[in-house]
Amino acid sequence: MQRFLLLCVLTLIGTESTLAQHSTLNFSSDPIRLNQQSILMVPLQQKMFITDINKDLADANKMTSSQLIDRFTTAIDQVFRYTFEDKCTLSSFYLIEDQEAEEDLRYIYENLGLEYELVSKTIEKKGIEKFKSKIKKPKDEDYQRGQIHNGEIITRRDPRERYMKAVVKDPKMLDSMQTKFGNRFFLFVNELDINTVYGNTHEMSRMNYEREIKLHYTLYHENGEILSTGISKTRFPSQLNDIDLIIKNYFPKLAEYIYDDLFPPPEEGKPKINLSPWKK
Repeated sequence: MQRFLLLCVLTLIGTESTLAQHSTLNFSSDPIRLNQQSILMVPLQQKMFITDINKDLADANKMTSSQLIDRFTTAIDQVFRYTFEDKCTLSSFYLIEDQEAEEDLRYIYENLGLEYELVSKTIEKKGIEKFKSKIKKPKDEDYQRGQIHNGEIITRRDPRERYMKAVVKDPKMLDSMQTKFGNRFFLFVNELDINTVYGNTHEMSRMNYEREIKLHYTLYHENGEILSTGISKTRFPSQLNDIDLIIKNYFPKLAEYIYDDLFPPPEEGKPKINLSPWKK
């Protein structure tokens, strides 16, 4: 796996005000006890980067599509390791030799399926007005789940919001990775979307609209049980095409929302994560 090192110092302090949303579904009725545990983070496959602004990003940053996804994938890995480091150990494929990482990832991807699931939104009010999204299991029997077949995304058009879930096809793969890395949990990064949120005609004519980043993920236990899965998402201004600024100001939010879900505070009212400058 070719490494693309970030050239700027990333911070966890964003400069724009955005509407952040986080949709997740916890399958375990018991708390997910990740404290001081080891998690293997499986990075995004290149084909699972989906965007309608690829040309804008490539032109503004003088990068190819492949370089863009490599930069984003590296940033996701780094920001998750930084965000989770005080609570658990996050094993990264970026910290082992390229050839070995490529072989392990090829084996994992061969034994992994990806399927879309429906997302049902709800609004909660807690203290001050706050927007959240929660996932409910789909009840519509007519819904056709999308999936990966022969390396291509196969899906039918459906206006309802969906998230991409990782499905382990062979539990022996988890056993093999657990033996090699010594981890008990697997965090799969399934899909990264960066797309335009189209507003009304007036907003569009003034270029006054937003773009949305969605990170789809699934957390597995070593025994093959899905513990949590869903989407972490946030928005940024349409005028912003600088990839370093997008990563710096918005990717930490994606990791923070998943952190908040997996590591709830022991007492109500206490901060869920200590926001401090992220060292390179």
